[in-house]
Amino acid sequence: MATGEASEPAGPAGRGGAEAAAGAGRGAQGPGTVQIVDHALMVLKAIAEADRPRGVRELSRDLEISKSSTQRILASLEKVGLAVADEATRKYVVGPAALTLAWKHADNSDLVSAATGTTARIAAVTGETACISTIVDGRRVTVHEAESSQPLRLITGVGRPYSLFSGATGRVLMSLLPADELGRLVAEHVAGGPDETAGDRILGQVAEVRANGYALSRSEWIAGGCGVAVPIGTQGSLVAALSIYGPEARLTDERMAELVPALQKAAAEIALRWRQPA
Repeated sequence: MATGEASEPAGPAGRGGAEAAAGAGRGAQGPGTVQIVDHALMVLKAIAEADRPRGVRELSRDLEISKSSTQRILASLEKVGLAVADEATRKYVVGPAALTLAWKHADNSDLVSAATGTTARIAAVTGETACISTIVDGRRVTVHEAESSQPLRLITGVGRPYSLFSGATGRVLMSLLPADELGRLVAEHVAGGPDETAGDRILGQVAEVRANGYALSRSEWIAGGCGVAVPIGTQGSLVAALSIYGPEARLTDERMAELVPALQKAAAEIALRWRQPA
């Protein structure tokens, strides 16, 4: 079975302040927040999003939180099951208690509730994996997935972060963002890159998605994988898209184009249930 489960690796390590004071922290404390809670959440997110176990020293360095504070935070997370340490290496991965949080989110999510039945139907009708995605911390994340029944299929994995800048789903999600937020994300993505026109090209692709109402992709985030995505809409700060993924042997350009109207109709159904204008 071919799958599309390779998530984006964690970003390059920040080098400053391996032994920074406990009050430093790469994520500056925002107004009305509690610093130690901010730091604990930074550590939890860092181990949850990593593609390998992470140690105290590297977490302290990358997050610019003192080593002693990082160690205490990890001990607290381990105590409640949100982190687990390998006994030999003392490196940490996210713990089983995080599954309960993820399950409760899915169970209580208006978006997932609105989309579950329709997503299952789309997967059955198209024969491909159908997904509901949103943006979390500048990356696209699948919040619900109905897998294809085909022996050869693509799956993204609920909760796994992927780049917004690769694939149809990312372009559709970006097309729903306000101009200032979109501009910031694109600027951060292309900063320091060799191609000075990359930002304009991405914005042009997003504008095309807005005009067409859908996006297609071929071998962008996994070799031989294709996707079709349509917008569901926005609610508060949440944006959502409906997508299908499958191998290029089944999802030819003609087949993907044929499926767009059915996906748009399904997205309108989900939007209506999600208290959105269709």
